[in-house]
Amino acid sequence: MRWVNLGLLLTSFCALILVYAQKYHAEDLSVQVAALEDDIAEKTQELGTLKADWAYLNQPGRLQPIVERHAAVLNLEPIKTEQYQRIEDIPMRPAGPDQDGLEALLLSLEAGVDPNEMSELPSVGPTPPERRP
Repeated sequence: MRWVNLGLLLTSFCALILVYAQKYHAEDLSVQVAALEDDIAEKTQELGTLKADWAYLNQPGRLQPIVERHAAVLNLEPIKTEQYQRIEDIPMRPAGPDQDGLEALLLSLEAGVDPNEMSELPSVGPTPPERRP
């Protein structure tokens, strides 16, 4: 019976130590959370100030005198209707990269040759016939 009481006493001391360790760890975490919340509040306030500054700096009444003062250097003109295009007039994207060129580049890299110093890329397939004028 005495050994059982001694074992229970040691177990309660271990549990007590673990509870205190958890308590201090939780307090440390709450201090870190409070610091992060303060940092977030400060950054939010700075962001609001920056947005207000940006809105002020982009006001047309402020920009117009600056544009007029530097009109000769900027070469700015009002937008003309000819500058607008229809969506159908926009060219389509290219079909894709040149596969032969990519293969030649990879072959030269595998061969240990710097493509910037090459005068001619290695051929990948059959060479097309030369055109004569």
